[in-house]
Amino acid sequence: MHAIRLLRGLLSPASKERAEELTMTQYRAFKDLALEYLEGLSARAQEPRSIEAIRHTIAKQGYWEETVEWRISTITSTRIEAVQQEGNAAFRVHVSCDSEMIAICPTVERAVEFAGIFAGLQQDLFWTVGWPSWEARDRLKSE
Repeated sequence: MHAIRLLRGLLSPASKERAEELTMTQYRAFKDLALEYLEGLSARAQEPRSIEAIRHTIAKQGYWEETVEWRISTITSTRIEAVQQEGNAAFRVHVSCDSEMIAICPTVERAVEFAGIFAGLQQDLFWTVGWPSWEARDRLKSE
């Protein structure tokens, strides 16, 4: 969460001036925190899931889907489907929950990892800055 707070500061309206003020030490500290956060998302994404069951479902019906309610009436939908990319087999990952994240991955293992990263990132963004469909961080719509 420290990386998110620092990122929030960098993305403030004065971000251009702020970015110019960053020293190399501050940049390295931010980079280290960001990497730690992303590595944590990746590790959580790789927690035991049945890769073989997902692979089997994709082989059988061409895709695997999961819907998770992680907050009252808040659902994340994940879909991994077999696709062709430049003549090679690949897997399209689509994660949605008021925003959408999509990636093309070369293996099922990588697709599952990115699906977990995307789902975790969307939840962290919600708890940190709110939904992208809101008018502002603290306001759903204009009054």
